[in-house]
Amino acid sequence: MNINNMLKIFKKELLQNLRETKGNAMMVLFPIVLIVILGTALSTMFGKDTELDVAKVLYTNQAGKELAAGFESFMEHAGELGIEFEETDDIEAGIGSVKHAGYSCYVLLKDDPQEIILYKNDRYYFEANLVEIILHSFVGKYNAISVVAAENPAMLETVMEDPEIDLLELKSLDRERQPSSMDYYSVTMLTMILFYSAMTGYWSVKNEQNLKTGNRILCSPVHKSEILTAKVMGSIIVTIIQGFLVLVFSRFVLNAYWGANIWPIIAVIISEAIMAVSVGVGIAFTVRNEAASSSILNTVIPIFVFFGGGYVPFEVLGEFLQKISVISPIRWMNMAIFNVVYSNDFSHVPVAIAINLVIAVIFITVSSLAYRKEAV
Repeated sequence: MNINNMLKIFKKELLQNLRETKGNAMMVLFPIVLIVILGTALSTMFGKDTELDVAKVLYTNQAGKELAAGFESFMEHAGELGIEFEETDDIEAGIGSVKHAGYSCYVLLKDDPQEIILYKNDRYYFEANLVEIILHSFVGKYNAISVVAAENPAMLETVMEDPEIDLLELKSLDRERQPSSMDYYSVTMLTMILFYSAMTGYWSVKNEQNLKTGNRILCSPVHKSEILTAKVMGSIIVTIIQGFLVLVFSRFVLNAYWGANIWPIIAVIISEAIMAVSVGVGIAFTVRNEAASSSILNTVIPIFVFFGGGYVPFEVLGEFLQKISVISPIRWMNMAIFNVVYSNDFSHVPVAIAINLVIAVIFITVSSLAYRKEAV
């Protein structure tokens, strides 16, 4: 592969895309307008406190006397938060009840070794996480009391009876911060317009096919792989610039909150730009009919955006729609970004990036095979 040839085609592709001022302006202004309109019109959906269903917890107590007594006290305090506990002796049935969404969680207390095992059902996302948080607090406090009992038994009674002594200090980053409507749609409209950049990759190929300029390029000493790579890279760079402009505007003009960790978000944005352009290029090469291929993109993109929570918050979708929404890459992009911004949770970032890159590799491979078979 000749790097010099690729750079020349890349420069040509980049300049050609940048000269499309109307298209570039639309790709930047359209999501900004939607952020303002949806963020203003639907602000009441995001200003209310979240009402949680009753968290139903099934548990099996096989622990020793001390841990069992501590857990009894824990259940009394947890009941004040609306958590209901029910005991069972059947461990398999307990685990099965969580799998089949009969309960938010199942807690198994064991002795020798002394441990607490928590099973959660992600369908009850908020309720299950609430149980996990307060159970984690209980475990920490129980462990602290155990240490006091072992190291200084004389202080144990004082510690247990004095309500002013707090053995643990729990801190939460951005505690109680929830996205406003402007925050929410700044994220979802950005991921939406990045996905629409599939049209950029699509027209990059279709314009060459319609104008027959690709054949002229092939008359020079250049390979198809160099053309394909340079065209894809040129479209990706333009898409990333468009995405960054939307992000910067929403952050500094609309005051949308993007958290303190911007680099993981940028990584997700770049990976989505790669994926979207690759999809557009792949469709352009594999579906020869222009009307059909354009219709496919204009139909599939809004559907995936909807299932990704782009238009309405993911939580308001019904159970059936939530289950099938896993097919939407936009869902994983939004989930990764929101978790980074509001929970400092980076676990979904590599998943989102991996999904994007796998899709990109598939479509680029298909494009390469289809392009190789094209007659000059």
